[in-house]
Amino acid sequence: MRDDFVMTSCVGMRLRFIILCSLFFLGSCAGYHFRQVKNPFSHFGIKSLSIPMFINKSAIPNISNAFTKEIFLLLSHYSGLEVYSGLEKDKDAVLIGIISSGPKTSDVFSQSGRAFISKDALPGRSPFYTVSDTSYKLNLRIVVIKKPDPNIVNLVKGPWGEHVIQNSRIVLDERLPLTSSFLRSISVGKEGETESRVANFTKSKSWFQITVGELAKSVSKRFRKEVLNAF
Repeated sequence: MRDDFVMTSCVGMRLRFIILCSLFFLGSCAGYHFRQVKNPFSHFGIKSLSIPMFINKSAIPNISNAFTKEIFLLLSHYSGLEVYSGLEKDKDAVLIGIISSGPKTSDVFSQSGRAFISKDALPGRSPFYTVSDTSYKLNLRIVVIKKPDPNIVNLVKGPWGEHVIQNSRIVLDERLPLTSSFLRSISVGKEGETESRVANFTKSKSWFQITVGELAKSVSKRFRKEVLNAF
């Protein structure tokens, strides 16, 4: 009887241990899966990295901040790598980000879908059709320059930067296409009478800014998975 009791207790303890281990494993996988934490540039002798504001060469103004922020946050989580904002000449390397697009807004944005706006939806205006969806496309180039020389940095940032090839100083040169879309939203102005009232797209601008932030987070994850994890 005593031997059976001891055996039962041992089996129970082993079962509880297995359950606890399983719960711990499942909990650890609930967030990021197998997150890379080691400095991806360590084999180049890069332990400190400065990240100035990304250069915006696209036809869309004021979008650099979101992409700079997300790439900075991503790299700041790697152990063995100190990340600094701005261009610091005394750091081991500098990361240059360049956002580009076609020269015209028509090269960036494309419209699709139509929505019918009735008198009930927009009082004071005759019924009309409007574009309902807008998509846009950009490109992001990320260049890491070891022992940054001002001449090389300026060359990469300048009009001839596309022709600079990877060398002993340029340890990483990646291009990532960016695409996203947003729904257009309209509202009626309060001024004017009936037919003279103005339909504006102020809400559409807010939706666009939200998608830019989401796009920046998305490209940060892609950069980690497609580039840094395989670097």
